[in-house]
Amino acid sequence: MTYHIARGGQQIGVFAEEEIRSGLATGRFQAGDLCWTEGMADWQTVGTKIGAAVASPGLPPPVSQVNPYAAPQSQVLSNLPGLTPASRSTRLGASLLDMLTGIIGMGVPIGLGIFFMAQMERSGSKDVPAAAIACFGVAGLAFIGLTIWNIVLLTTRGQTLGKKWLGIRIVTFPDGQKPGFVKAFLLRSFVNGIIGQVVPFYGIIDPCFIFREDNRCVHDLLADTTVIEGQPPEA
Repeated sequence: MTYHIARGGQQIGVFAEEEIRSGLATGRFQAGDLCWTEGMADWQTVGTKIGAAVASPGLPPPVSQVNPYAAPQSQVLSNLPGLTPASRSTRLGASLLDMLTGIIGMGVPIGLGIFFMAQMERSGSKDVPAAAIACFGVAGLAFIGLTIWNIVLLTTRGQTLGKKWLGIRIVTFPDGQKPGFVKAFLLRSFVNGIIGQVVPFYGIIDPCFIFREDNRCVHDLLADTTVIEGQPPEA
């Protein structure tokens, strides 16, 4: 029984099984060398395959097809056939837009309310200005309105306002389905927010996970979700 032997991507010859066995003992052959003979689907290492039953001789496949040291191929994209993961920059942009929406809707009215309160104190008045009350009221209504709006968007479309504007959406991983209320809001936002209040530096750790190969943050792992490009299909 003979085997084709290859090392370093080059075939070095055809040798009898007994010769290879003795060569392993003397150092002529190495356990990591590749071997092939008729009946084998592909090259395998000498250390694990010598002694396998073979048939008549034939031509082996190219050595370049075999690399026992290659890292396993990524399954990230194959888990989402036809779907493209959103880029890190687009996800960052969507988060910044969500923050900006909150600042405009709540931060500005609150800032104005504080300004009117400061004016009251400087004037020595004891009466809370109506303008300050109105500003704080607007901020409260904006908070309620934005919260409800985002919950509805997350539940029905897998999007926040920022994600909707930039054309990305949340889907379940790995099947790419609509996440619904529990995954999109309850786990991904609410529970994740509670964890952020308890675990030190969680606000830094969570987004840093986006530099993984699959671009999934901790809140994605928590809810079994990911973010992809494209608007959701209309019902």
